[in-house]
Amino acid sequence: MKVAVLMSTYNGEKYLEKQLDSILSQKGDYSIEIIIRDDGSTDNTKNILKKYCKQYNNIRWYAGVSKGPALSFIELLRKNKGYDFYAFSDQDDYWLPNKLSRAIEKLMNEKASLYFANAMLVDSDLNLLNINVYKQFPKLDFKTLTCAGGILGCTLVLNNDLAKCIQNSNYPKKIIMHDFYISEVCAAIGKKIIYDTECVMYYRQHNNNVVGVSYGSILNKIISRVKSILNKPTVSISDQANDIYINYSQSINLENKEWLRLVRSYKSSLATRLKLAFTHETKFVNKNQAVTNRLSIMLGNR
Repeated sequence: MKVAVLMSTYNGEKYLEKQLDSILSQKGDYSIEIIIRDDGSTDNTKNILKKYCKQYNNIRWYAGVSKGPALSFIELLRKNKGYDFYAFSDQDDYWLPNKLSRAIEKLMNEKASLYFANAMLVDSDLNLLNINVYKQFPKLDFKTLTCAGGILGCTLVLNNDLAKCIQNSNYPKKIIMHDFYISEVCAAIGKKIIYDTECVMYYRQHNNNVVGVSYGSILNKIISRVKSILNKPTVSISDQANDIYINYSQSINLENKEWLRLVRSYKSSLATRLKLAFTHETKFVNKNQAVTNRLSIMLGNR
């Protein structure tokens, strides 16, 4: 079996080598190829990549124009066809040795298309913070995923069946993040998503995280939630739903199409915002997530 580990780098010199070493140390009966797209680094990242490519014949990289992590990862997936499994990797985390083997085993045994798992939060020096990313089993139904996302992309592994659906579709124009987009596509077209409660990696938290996890004092958590409610995103759930509706319409059943129509037009009036915000068809994991998402949708900020 062939596994493509896809990584997008940007000014990652501080943590990149440890992450690459952890990927190269994966255990299992499969071959790994690490494919890296640099998104316009100006530090020593490119020199590190050149060094590793000389040392290992299963690593290759190329430089791209800056387009942000979401579209950078999508480009990597679309440009690299023919692997049995695809895993996404951030540049600053640390994988435990069984991360890929667990994913492959679960995907094959459960006949699923998409796998993701729990992770342990660590500080910038990989010291454990004794906090897991997921404290409860995440919601995986299509309607909740379109509004909340919530799949941890750095643990995400997909099979070739799902990869081909994305590789052969039109190039997406507006997506929130690659993990949010791919999981929404997977659920929209009726493919199976599985969650592994086992922690398979260290999820590093530091000042330069593109996406981090809110932890610490109650005040910090409140501030994070208030910002989430009030800030207008560059790409909204309506933008992403519209992209998926257009690109995958032939593979989506009628019920899911109706839902995508609601989400993509939810900002059109106060009535549609209220309808989506307070529907009982979305099932959030806890009251805090429910309040955050419902209020941000009501304000048109999701």
